[in-house]
Amino acid sequence: MGSPSEIDSALLKKLERSFARLAGADAVIDPAELQAALGLKSEYLAKRIFSLFDTNGSGSIDREEFLSAVKKLVLGSPEEKLLFAFRLMDHDGDGTLDRSELLRMVTLSLAESTVVARDTQPPEQLVAALLHASDTNKDGRVSFDELSAVMQKHPDLLWRMTRSEATWIAPNEDLFEGVGVWGKSQRSGMGQMLATGAAPVVIVVVWMIANVAVFMSSIGKTEMLAPGTNPLIQVGRALGACLDLDGALILVPMMRRLLSRVRATWLGRAIPVDHAIAFHKLVGHSLFALACAHVAAFVFAYAAGHTSLPLFHVLMSARGATGGVLLVVFAVMWLFSLGFVRRSARFELFYFTHLLYVVWLGLAIAHAPRFLFYAGVPIAGFVVEQILRLVRRGKESPILLAEPLRSGVTQLRLQKPKGFDFSAGDYAFIKVPAVAKHEWHPFTISSAPEAEELSFHVRVLGNWTHALRHHIDMGAPPDVAHVDGPYGSPSAHIFRSKVCVLIGAGIGVTPFASVLESIVLRGNGQSDRPSKLEKVHFFWLNKDQYSFEWFTSLLSDLEKTDQRGMLEVNLCMTGARSGLTSLGLDLARQVMHQKGRSDMITGLRTKTHFGPPDFQTWLGRIANAHPGEKVEVFFCGPPGLGKIVRATAEKLRMGYREERF
Repeated sequence: MGSPSEIDSALLKKLERSFARLAGADAVIDPAELQAALGLKSEYLAKRIFSLFDTNGSGSIDREEFLSAVKKLVLGSPEEKLLFAFRLMDHDGDGTLDRSELLRMVTLSLAESTVVARDTQPPEQLVAALLHASDTNKDGRVSFDELSAVMQKHPDLLWRMTRSEATWIAPNEDLFEGVGVWGKSQRSGMGQMLATGAAPVVIVVVWMIANVAVFMSSIGKTEMLAPGTNPLIQVGRALGACLDLDGALILVPMMRRLLSRVRATWLGRAIPVDHAIAFHKLVGHSLFALACAHVAAFVFAYAAGHTSLPLFHVLMSARGATGGVLLVVFAVMWLFSLGFVRRSARFELFYFTHLLYVVWLGLAIAHAPRFLFYAGVPIAGFVVEQILRLVRRGKESPILLAEPLRSGVTQLRLQKPKGFDFSAGDYAFIKVPAVAKHEWHPFTISSAPEAEELSFHVRVLGNWTHALRHHIDMGAPPDVAHVDGPYGSPSAHIFRSKVCVLIGAGIGVTPFASVLESIVLRGNGQSDRPSKLEKVHFFWLNKDQYSFEWFTSLLSDLEKTDQRGMLEVNLCMTGARSGLTSLGLDLARQVMHQKGRSDMITGLRTKTHFGPPDFQTWLGRIANAHPGEKVEVFFCGPPGLGKIVRATAEKLRMGYREERF
């Protein structure tokens, strides 16, 4: 951690940037600008905050007022921070908080977070609990000293509140960098790169060396060096040899059954099978670039006078025609495989255009028969995989339940096909003929291996998922589905760990739902599957309170059966407002929680945290709680959040595995 002067200097620069962004050309912040900056729905609440910033009463916040107020929130003493929150709640400015002021603040906080209070815990009851805990002289009011006394029983609450408020005030700025303590786990860039093992790096390096070796070997052949040979022709043919190599390699990561078997063996710890899809994408992009360069080399060679044949004859030759069609087919496949297509409502464009791989392989063999020298074995293995898929996925599975859930998720519960044995966290492809006769889509299995049924939680995203939801909403749920799988995933490693952290964001919780249900069944003695797990820290992030309903019953079972305290559950409602504006609400919820009342968001014993999670602090505490142990972090959620979690895990020397969806 830097010296106070260094911290203050760095903080000042960050606050200057935030003020300039908020103030605009007139260099002052008015109430409307502050309300927009904080994302507040309530104009009244925005004016309350504005009045605390506008210390000179000028009707606007200048640079000095902004810097002074925010610095106090970040570096001020606990008393200064709490006084800011107290004055915010003290609407009439009489130095005490009465029931009506507390009720107004709690109600406003609920509205800002779009939280619907449970019938068993209305705002009036929350305020009553808060008054009972803090009003020691029983005069019906809470003084600053009384609020300070009750806050001392919750030392982390004020820290979380002020940190969150500063984040709202200065978005995109880490105001706390250098202020907190990271621990002993800072490492160099090389150490971070190798945190999850050197295997992915080794594979990529070997692949690059192999391409260079094939290129140099091809360009150095005697016939290539014959007098009069156009150098561009030499380069084009050498690039063609690299195309042969990568065209064979691109098939291997797609052999899902083979990789699932490898993952279950000791080889799964040595070979980075969890990165198979990423490697497939890397080779695919490289392959398309090589194809364009290969064609360009021959085009420029022709332009330089390599042959006197008319262009039409060149294009209509066997090599010319197959090469041209190959490039067109490849361009279509590459374009529609890009992320913006796959993540859009037009996922089917990716799905169907990628089936052109059959045409691509046929054309590649016709264009350059030597391609079979490289690709013969991978093609044979891939064909065997496809035959097995066709044989094993033909049987129908009755759909026992098709239920539309809130927040755009559909639950499907199927009769488990005979002999369908899978591991927690595995995924499968499903086809629902009533929705689309020929489309297969991959989804994580959300039920435990020990369960008698298969369940899937399908997020409504593309045309297929919308059509499935429409069938159910219209009262015509599909009656049968076909299942292809199972296929392994990074979650297969969870039960091989002693201490693990499971982080699921939104529907990304589904692989961990399977794991958690399996933990429940093993804890009840209903499973004899092996497990090394001794402690599980589970985090589930959702934007709204309704999304938690997907697996509330499962989490409730976990709370009842976890007698050994093996599982620690942390729920975060990221769309809820957390900060000094919600201090009254959060303190009331904390008091209710200490009294043994269920959480007002989920109805569980576990308290739901408001606002984005602070993974630096949370993962840091977990690392400190397990000294000498290798803590494994498993993440499933949006890639942007995954980058944050991964960087934090690497700094703390934790293992990291990510499941993409």
